[in-house]
Amino acid sequence: MTTPRFAVRSVAIIGAGSSGLTAARYIQEQGVYDRVVVYEQRSEVGGIWNYSSRPTDEEHIPQESPYFRPDAPLQPEDGKTGAPEFSTATYDELYVNIPHHLMGFTDMAIRDVHEANHPGEPLPIYPHRRTIAEYLISYSQDVRHLIRFNTKVDNVRLLRRPRNWQRIGTNGATTRATDDYVDSWEIHSSDTRSGTPTVETFDAVLVAQGHYDITYVPAIANIEAFDEAYPGTLTHSKRYRNPAPFRGKKVIVVGSSASGLDISTQIKTVTKELYMSVRTPVISDLFKKLTGAEEVPPIQEFLVEERGVRLTDGRVLRDIDAVIFGTGYLFSLPFLQQAKPTEAEAQDTVNGLGAMLSNGRRIHRLYDDMFHIDHPTLAFLCLPMMVVPYSLTQAQAAVVSRVWANTLDLPTTEEMNEWEREAEKVRGPTFHKWKHNDDGVYINACYERIMHGPQSATARAGKEPPHWDDRLVWMRAITLFGKVKFEEGGQKATSLQELGYFYEENWKEKQAEAEAAAAAAAAATSIAKDNTLVAANVAKDVPTVAINVTAPIAAVAVSGA
Repeated sequence: MTTPRFAVRSVAIIGAGSSGLTAARYIQEQGVYDRVVVYEQRSEVGGIWNYSSRPTDEEHIPQESPYFRPDAPLQPEDGKTGAPEFSTATYDELYVNIPHHLMGFTDMAIRDVHEANHPGEPLPIYPHRRTIAEYLISYSQDVRHLIRFNTKVDNVRLLRRPRNWQRIGTNGATTRATDDYVDSWEIHSSDTRSGTPTVETFDAVLVAQGHYDITYVPAIANIEAFDEAYPGTLTHSKRYRNPAPFRGKKVIVVGSSASGLDISTQIKTVTKELYMSVRTPVISDLFKKLTGAEEVPPIQEFLVEERGVRLTDGRVLRDIDAVIFGTGYLFSLPFLQQAKPTEAEAQDTVNGLGAMLSNGRRIHRLYDDMFHIDHPTLAFLCLPMMVVPYSLTQAQAAVVSRVWANTLDLPTTEEMNEWEREAEKVRGPTFHKWKHNDDGVYINACYERIMHGPQSATARAGKEPPHWDDRLVWMRAITLFGKVKFEEGGQKATSLQELGYFYEENWKEKQAEAEAAAAAAAAATSIAKDNTLVAANVAKDVPTVAINVTAPIAAVAVSGA
């Protein structure tokens, strides 16, 4: 079978956060698309960085379904006019966990925007959320004319018809003359202020909505009864804004991901008692010291009469005032979940997308975490987690804009199916959660394919993809530990050097020595290798972590496609 070929001239982009803005810039600069529309439900760009001081008070306890509808927007207070407000997961004093040199897009430095907006004001090496919001507004300037603000995408329908039809018989009946289909996409949207609906058709759709909307709260035994008995005690980290509500209280934070660690660090100074409930022990004493929490195992059940919990080790914690679930989010596609189909639609075997969601842990039927295998004019940006998002999104947008312009080929459908099968074996249930530093390998693989690969003569046309030099790869390696020291130092450091990290050209050799020492320690103590390696590095204050030099399966597919 041949590789897919496209006749894309119009593109709909869903979302004007960092991914949507990147997509718009790359699509626009490809120079072959006649119509590009970016749909944004908010009144400003920024996505999750579009801060909302009012968290929605809708808690969903438990919440394990990716088909759950997004929270309703918050209407203007006290009869004020204006656009509704969509609550995000961003809290008051959020500092990013990536140094600004690495956080920003490669074609616009965060420092330059900050200096233009705030002359003479120091820029923390890990910037505040306000800095990122201002940065994204600046980054949007070249594509703002493409954005439809206050416009929510309600439904996306696949319209699939054969390229050629042959009329037969005297009754006007038709039959397909070819099995070659052409996809188009019907976008149903509405104005968030007036509700006015609009329907438009596009050749391709690029989904850039992010995945920090549909909260995940596990169905722990008795959780519903506990929530009913003590309303407001259980909450998801999406509703967190500042430590004030937890002053003098006994609190459990569930989860040790970025939000769990950050929230624990913020509320430790005001709580009476603080526990962090985790499946896997926090990797080092440095992190434990930062959070100030007593680490405990997972919650086995909620105890209504005791207003407490039983842990998996049998211990009981009583008189709990608050439980904050830093348990993450589920992938969700509310605009691709069509309402009950008509009889004709139910019998239509051509226009169905098939199941793309199961338990919300991944999106199915995608090649390279981007292209729908059966309908590759539907693509997604920045689904991978545990990555540096902006550079990754640039790399993906560079690929998508060229694939739809036919200057870069996709593999055959059979090869894309095989990629997904192999990826499922390698990645397992955490499909979109990449290993540390896989993002850098992927980014550079995309660059090499576009700029120096077999199709580079045509693929070079368009906006240049990002590339990480050795200094950025080093910076990626020390990012997590640098953030810990940044928090310890009161969020004031303006460089990695202030935190004790200095780039050296032979850093990889030093890292190899540290890894060898850590591996030896692991073998000697029979501790799991991965945890020991990281813990040993932290304990010795070695500014490195294990780098997986093997390309992720996505990067292998890109470089070899």
